[in-house]
Amino acid sequence: MEFLILVAGILLTTTSLFYLSLVNNEIATITQAAHDGTESAIAAIETKYGCSLNLDYLQLRDNLIEISIVIVSAPSENINWLEFKENIVKKTVEEYVLNHIQHALGARPSTTNTVKTAFCTYVVSIRLKEGTL
Repeated sequence: MEFLILVAGILLTTTSLFYLSLVNNEIATITQAAHDGTESAIAAIETKYGCSLNLDYLQLRDNLIEISIVIVSAPSENINWLEFKENIVKKTVEEYVLNHIQHALGARPSTTNTVKTAFCTYVVSIRLKEGTL
């Protein structure tokens, strides 16, 4: 009887540690995929529109992926500044980040700014600031 209790305790401990390692691995993977997606989006926007963007910070807090981007120089004058920020930069970064995370984790595609995994649903929040060189 003691042997069965000991085996059950070992199995419970092993299972708990395995679950925790999966969650920690998911967090590291999401953070790296979000960073890679942001950098890819920035490169694509800079190439297409001839402007300069910098990643200010990227952090994962609970289930919120916060990304802050500094727009250093605006695109050509024939593009509306507000439209550029909201409809081009935000949407492009969001799309790239979500795609990178979904590919990294094998998560289900989403039509919103979220990624649903086995452990959590992550939300992407993008903040844009104007800056100088």
